[in-house]
Amino acid sequence: MLLSQKMRSLAAAAFFSCIAITLANQRESVCCKEVSTSKITGHITGFMVHQAKPPCVKAVIFFTPEGAVCSHWKESWVVEKVLELRKLQAKE
Repeated sequence: MLLSQKMRSLAAAAFFSCIAITLANQRESVCCKEVSTSKITGHITGFMVHQAKPPCVKAVIFFTPEGAVCSHWKESWVVEKVLELRKLQAKE
């Protein structure tokens, strides 16, 4: 019985590790060549600030269940959303 619990724990750890690695790779591979000024109204699962490195432009990349969205870093709603998300990260 104890062995099967360990196996389930190992399987769960491996599963979540794979998800974490996939998300990390996805985030590193995003290159914004253009940005949107439209406000995102759906669920945001995370974000990152991407500095300009041609051909990529400076942007805030929001991650949603539908994929990455490149947003203009100077938009007021983007600044507010980043501050909100950073406060939530600090609480965790």
